[in-house]
Amino acid sequence: MSKKLIPHVIIDVREKKLIEIFKRKKESITHEVKQLDVADVVITNEVACERKEGFDFIASIMDNRLFEQLLRLKETYTTPILLLEGLNQEVFETMGMSLSSIYGALSFISYKLGIPLIPTRHVQDTALVIERIAYREQVKDNAPILSRKAPKGMNDNERRAYILEGLIDTGPKKAQLLIKKFKTPYNVMRAIKNTRIIYTKTGKPKGIEGPLKEIPGFGWKYLQKNKKILFGMENNAQKKIDDHW
Repeated sequence: MSKKLIPHVIIDVREKKLIEIFKRKKESITHEVKQLDVADVVITNEVACERKEGFDFIASIMDNRLFEQLLRLKETYTTPILLLEGLNQEVFETMGMSLSSIYGALSFISYKLGIPLIPTRHVQDTALVIERIAYREQVKDNAPILSRKAPKGMNDNERRAYILEGLIDTGPKKAQLLIKKFKTPYNVMRAIKNTRIIYTKTGKPKGIEGPLKEIPGFGWKYLQKNKKILFGMENNAQKKIDDHW
């Protein structure tokens, strides 16, 4: 009689709720706890998940963490997954972010970054999703598990440029320029965040100041569009921030 195969996952040490649930799942899935630099849960050498609770999801948009984390996840694993837990009416009503900004971020993640997004009701459902993905990948498809592996099919710079093509008005040529200058998508995100729009006395945009100014072809319209989609900032809110630099 053949031995039953049980999937195994790696969980980041900070994911206390998930760890407690997986301790009770020993018969169906095993786990180990590590401090992970990228991802909250590693399922195989190609598949890894970032877990966000509803309130933290909105907060991470507002403080610019979300897209930096997802870009690093996409750089490292060929199949990144966002597990979005408990994004409900209470979150919408109490976090103070417009629905258009929330859904704009969700749309960008899904169809621009190309990261699958799986909504769950609570942490128990999240654990179940992880278990089913792990079973599919490891037991049915016999995929190995490693905590880090470079993407296949492209060299590092090609993969980094490909990720950046998900930004608004960023084709292959612009993406290559950004990677040549800033080296990684994470640094590009920081450059966009740290570049500001400058305005005339009448309040009209006239140019930019900051890291992106050093590269030809990146003007205030490019900056305005991508700050809005990446960081959920409406134009007037961004102008107030820029005015105080």
